[in-house]
Amino acid sequence: MAAVWLLAITTQAISSQLAAQPEDTASEADPERGWVDQSYDDVSARADEIAGWVDSFFGHPLDIEDKARSQVRIRPQVEWDEQDGWDSKLRVTGRLHLPRTSDRLSVVFSSQDDDFDDEFYDPSIATDGDSAAGVQYQVRRKKRSSAYLFAGGKSGFNVKLGGRYRFQDDFIGSSSFRFSEEVFWVGGDGFTSRTRFDLNQPLSENTLLRWANRVDYGEETNGGEWNTRLAWIRRLDNRSALRLFGFVRGETDPEILKARGLGMGFRRRVLRDWFFVEVEPRYAWRKRRPDDEREGVAQVKVRFEIIIGER
Repeated sequence: MAAVWLLAITTQAISSQLAAQPEDTASEADPERGWVDQSYDDVSARADEIAGWVDSFFGHPLDIEDKARSQVRIRPQVEWDEQDGWDSKLRVTGRLHLPRTSDRLSVVFSSQDDDFDDEFYDPSIATDGDSAAGVQYQVRRKKRSSAYLFAGGKSGFNVKLGGRYRFQDDFIGSSSFRFSEEVFWVGGDGFTSRTRFDLNQPLSENTLLRWANRVDYGEETNGGEWNTRLAWIRRLDNRSALRLFGFVRGETDPEILKARGLGMGFRRRVLRDWFFVEVEPRYAWRKRRPDDEREGVAQVKVRFEIIIGER
């Protein structure tokens, strides 16, 4: 853990300069394109903007990894659970771009106490509850797709090797989808595949409906471990956002619906551009083992986040 904090401090020193923003350029209208095509382009641009803003504001891992930038995210969390009482957790994730070696090569690391159970936070180098560090190389970089190879180590000196492919495109109308497939091998745990599929539907220039899905299947998983979440996300201003969501989580071996529930979250940038506070109350009906009775449980989570580096 001390090494992670040292790495975070080092990153702050080398990444203090913010990335330069591109200048706005006026685009000339194509006389051969009608108003229908131009209106469609305007709608698509607004759709991409709100989806990209949500990814950046909440720190979606696929948004972070596609940028040639260095960034460290430090996220302490305090939560209260009606069954388990009070608990605290800490997640530190980072990506250090290495421009002198290759604009495709970076160092990635993650350290966390436990599963944060949130589709917006899913570090690419670590599995839930583990610490890991390694190098990542981008073998494909296109507008709609990218591919990575990575190698590193997990806590306990276990080697982790794998690759990941991501593809995104427009779907129907103003909606878009994003698909990623990751296959990795960890010494002592064997092979695991992680499949993610997100569908975005902008409702306005400030509102997004997101359906996020994830399935893990491997030698050490309980069959297919899956979760799905539908979230309504509203940008209140450039410093704050509100989201309402419903979620379902389960396993296939043994077949069990582990939890379903509803929640809401309010996230705001406070004091500085790099400091965030998020409050998330939720209510879930869950069972941890097949023979357990399903119980209703209230939870409240309070997260803080410090972002070091380029944003």
